Amino acid sequence: MATPSALVALFFDSLITKWKTLPETVVDLTGRTVIVTGANVGLGLGAAKRFYAMNPARLIIAVRTLSKGEKAKRDILESGKKEGPPGSVREETQVDVWSLDLCDFESVRAFAAKCEKELSRIDILLENAAIMNSGWTVTRNGWESDLQTNVLSTFLLASLLAPIVAKTSKLPVPVPGSTLKPHIVIVASDAHYISPFRVRNEPNILAALNDRTHYFKDDRYSDTKAIDILITQQLAKSPALKDVVVCSVNPGFCRSDLMRTWPTIIREIMYAILARTAEEGSKTYTWASLTNDIPPGSYTSSCVVTRAGGIVAGDTGERIRAQLWDEIIAVLIEEAPEIEGVLRF
Repeated sequence: MATPSALVALFFDSLITKWKTLPETVVDLTGRTVIVTGANVGLGLGAAKRFYAMNPARLIIAVRTLSKGEKAKRDILESGKKEGPPGSVREETQVDVWSLDLCDFESVRAFAAKCEKELSRIDILLENAAIMNSGWTVTRNGWESDLQTNVLSTFLLASLLAPIVAKTSKLPVPVPGSTLKPHIVIVASDAHYISPFRVRNEPNILAALNDRTHYFKDDRYSDTKAIDILITQQLAKSPALKDVVVCSVNPGFCRSDLMRTWPTIIREIMYAILARTAEEGSKTYTWASLTNDIPPGSYTSSCVVTRAGGIVAGDTGERIRAQLWDEIIAVLIEEAPEIEGVLRF
């Protein structure tokens, strides 16, 4: 469990950031392809609507349940026609609903194979999908569910799609004068500040996190989000992604489906005091996905590059990152040997 001082600090930070005015980031996405995972509800759906308004050629919403994805597609299409710079040409956007279950490595590989077969470019990969379970559950692949969804499958997908994203940077720009770089954006959380990371000194951190004797449900989400920041920092160093913006984004505490397992009265009180709307929080996603001058591996929050804290910061974070990187890429390369060139450098 996080220390009382860390919880108090996070409470007041959320209280302050709730009232910050976030900028609208609008770029003409004509001719470009955008993928948003977990886009059927909340922040992911809000971001998908914002991207749709910017006129991409293709918008792919990756969801676990296709019926929910189809409903989200209807919401997106009904959200209003396109915005854009004066003089930009409005075209139809192809909105696709594709199946992706991050609790299943085979589903991740199948999604990536579909991308390789059907997509000539990926300009934005926004990995938003995450879970927060209320107890210990294990996937068919033998991993604790939060750990596989929020970390292992998230970076397996990023690694599998990295060659297409990297290739996009070499393609002609779809619209003359367009300067948008390809982006891989991993959704993190300010919850990382309160991650106790009890297994930091274990000889194999990843194995310890997958051991039920080391499982504390109140820690797991914040631990996985701390790992997301650390591994994003390392992934950004890959020479294969030197022309791609790779960063993490904290949307702040928002009203979302993530907290659906919390007691209703507690959830509503927390929302009333601290939470941004999902619509407002999704502005952080579009900013991180459309801003070119974000330094490699940066942690962004409230539409600025900022410093991660807690266990992520300092020498301890450096040590954990180096150890976890080796442990995680060993698992990912075993699942998909073709990504070794992206991850070993």
